[in-house]
Amino acid sequence: MKIIQILLILLWRAWFFIINIFLIPLWAGASIPFLFKEKYYPIAYWFHQMWARSNLFLMGLWYVLEKDEEVLDKNKQYVIISNHTSIMDIMLIYSLMKNHPLVFVGKAELAKLPFFGFVYKKSNILINRNSLSSCIQVFKKIQEKVDSGKSVCIFPEGGVPNPSIFLGHFKSGAFFIAIKKKISIIPFTIADIKTKFPSYSFIKGSPGKIRIKQHYSISTKNLSLKDKNLLKEKCFNLIKNQLKKFEREKIKINQ
Repeated sequence: MKIIQILLILLWRAWFFIINIFLIPLWAGASIPFLFKEKYYPIAYWFHQMWARSNLFLMGLWYVLEKDEEVLDKNKQYVIISNHTSIMDIMLIYSLMKNHPLVFVGKAELAKLPFFGFVYKKSNILINRNSLSSCIQVFKKIQEKVDSGKSVCIFPEGGVPNPSIFLGHFKSGAFFIAIKKKISIIPFTIADIKTKFPSYSFIKGSPGKIRIKQHYSISTKNLSLKDKNLLKEKCFNLIKNQLKKFEREKIKINQ
């Protein structure tokens, strides 16, 4: 890789941090007054969406959504799952789920960040995956959020896997919650962001198109917890096969 190319990528990646010096106080800060009462959360959620969309726009990233023919019920809650390769996945989910205010289940470490950490902690559910008691508390908090009317987004890989891993092994939490609360699952498959804005390298990446597939929602109405692993396997294969399809399409275009 040429030095000039590396410098341009570094500048572009630095631009992400620069714009968020302004975007986080602007959008996340504006959401704070609406985070203290559940009934005002949809307003806070709108500000979070604006933060997400601003980041994508200013970084020169845009998505093309392939969507199964299904109209989601605005009055229903969902468990959203997706493969996870970058912080931009969060911004994409915010942008895609416009009519369903949701909370993310994410790393507790992010709560330590100045200012952003406060908003993140008030808006979402934090988990310390090294603590069994933390994991138990998380399930309780997720159920509370669902009972208050919110949807939940969980990345079932449990974090961003090693870049050499095509799709990480799915953990059971999202499927346990979906079955227990009888909430449908919406699987998303996100392609290209692994190379466009990778989390594993600051000298790789570029603006451009991100392909996304929104699959049919999967009902859990007639499922019991005994079906949890079958549901997990079904969702894993659905996302894995779609990622393979995206890869084939990319190879075909580049030939």
